[in-house]
Amino acid sequence: MQDEKTGFWARVTGTTRSWWDTSVVPFYMRWLKVSVEKRYWVAGLLLVLFVGTIGLAAKGMRFILFPPEGVEVFFIRTQAPTATSLEKHAQLLKPIEDILAKLPKQEVENFTTTVGLVQQDPNDPNTKRGPEYAQIAVYLTPERSRDRIASEIIDALRPEVTATPGFTKITFNRLNPGPPTGKPVSLGVRAKDYDEILPAVSELKKILTDIKGVTDINDSYAMGKEELRINVNSREAASSGLSVASVGNTVRAAYEGIVATSIRELDEEIDVRVSLPKADRTRASSLDELLIPNATGQLVRLSSVAKVTKTQGLLAYEHEAHQREVKVTAEVDTKEISAVVANNKVREFLPELRKKFPGVGIDFGGEDEDTAESMASLLRAFVIALIGIFLILVMTFKSILQPMVVLITVPLGIIAVIWAFFLHGMPLSFMGMLGIIALSGVIVNNAIVFVDFVNQARTEGVDRFASIYQAAERRLRPIFLTTVTTVIGILPTAYGLGGLDKFVVPIAMALGWGLGFGSILTAFVFPAALAILDDLAAWGKRFRPRTQP
Repeated sequence: MQDEKTGFWARVTGTTRSWWDTSVVPFYMRWLKVSVEKRYWVAGLLLVLFVGTIGLAAKGMRFILFPPEGVEVFFIRTQAPTATSLEKHAQLLKPIEDILAKLPKQEVENFTTTVGLVQQDPNDPNTKRGPEYAQIAVYLTPERSRDRIASEIIDALRPEVTATPGFTKITFNRLNPGPPTGKPVSLGVRAKDYDEILPAVSELKKILTDIKGVTDINDSYAMGKEELRINVNSREAASSGLSVASVGNTVRAAYEGIVATSIRELDEEIDVRVSLPKADRTRASSLDELLIPNATGQLVRLSSVAKVTKTQGLLAYEHEAHQREVKVTAEVDTKEISAVVANNKVREFLPELRKKFPGVGIDFGGEDEDTAESMASLLRAFVIALIGIFLILVMTFKSILQPMVVLITVPLGIIAVIWAFFLHGMPLSFMGMLGIIALSGVIVNNAIVFVDFVNQARTEGVDRFASIYQAAERRLRPIFLTTVTTVIGILPTAYGLGGLDKFVVPIAMALGWGLGFGSILTAFVFPAALAILDDLAAWGKRFRPRTQP
């Protein structure tokens, strides 16, 4: 039995080895010699391919910092009229809750309603409190267990939910996985006064409404409760023996109360607070009838020295760069448009807006600002990684030119990653860029060992082309085996075999397909690059001045 198994595996390995030696290696060597002989054509085609690939990434692909995939929580946020009570607002939310209750059980685990508070987390700078605000947090089942993704569920709910009567505003907000980022569109409109800011805010919201794929447009300008403002006539007050401070203290004492005396009861002291009766404190006319004692002890009616007006205050005053600010925010449908494109479309209107509102400044924040910062940090990391690899190679090969040739494998990997993302319909993202940086440290390995084999052959007296062919033939099997085993180990993560985490899919996709196709390109392009380097070295020797004996 053991002999039969041994014989079977011997036949399998023998057949495999024969196929490799008689088919794969000759095929590779035949096309490798064509690549080396036509090396300048190969270099030109590679340059065209690289430039075309970068153009494809810039013009034909979207960049989304953290794609909204794997979303399992979203919020429905509502705003009712200012005078709405908590109880009334809770009643208004019932139709929306009924709509959510009809969603399939395999899509929604549960939902929670909060009235009087709009907040994503305790550190949310956009927290809003008040009976006119509410939010419903909808918790979805894991994405792999449902037929629709979060954005499709939201799109299906939006028409019916937004048609619910009794609200001044209803918006949807997704809780994206990964690090927290700002809104896809976040524009800070700044000026000295709200009279300048609000017309610009209105114009910006119209511009965003006309951009296809931009949804849930909102602004941070929120009115507070109705309030009574007392404008004291300084001259009238002074002639009556009153000051602004005395008027303010009397009004405060009438409504908040003032401690007139204390009563001691055993070991406890109880303050006696005097104020207007509760019924009078709820009537606006009580202010006009309020009597204020002046310096001589006479009582002066408030209406004779001040004017009481009813107005509505702001919920919060936002400031940035020593100016008042109102933020205009919006979500984007990533199937239609990316945050980068949406912000760039707004930038096209900036010259017109500056002419129309010369005293207003517009600052881009949110995901646009996060993207710029993230790309700058990734670029720094990429440059540092390349410099580190280059210095190590210089010390290893004791040459500058050979390490530079080794580094051409990095663009080959980038080409492979971009085409892999494009063919899979995936946008470029932060994790994808991180995968490219990680790939840069892996894809150079085959080239490093290839150069080492070439150098060893040449020290043994093998000529330039024969050393390249010899190294290619000897290194083909190790390159193939290490590449295939690495790709097989990584790609199951990219395709969710055994479990899917969409947050890490881009980096697994970049490493897997980047290494796979990048290694194939390296196997044909890198030997041609070494041959071109030899041509340059020979050309340099030809023009090097000879030393005199």
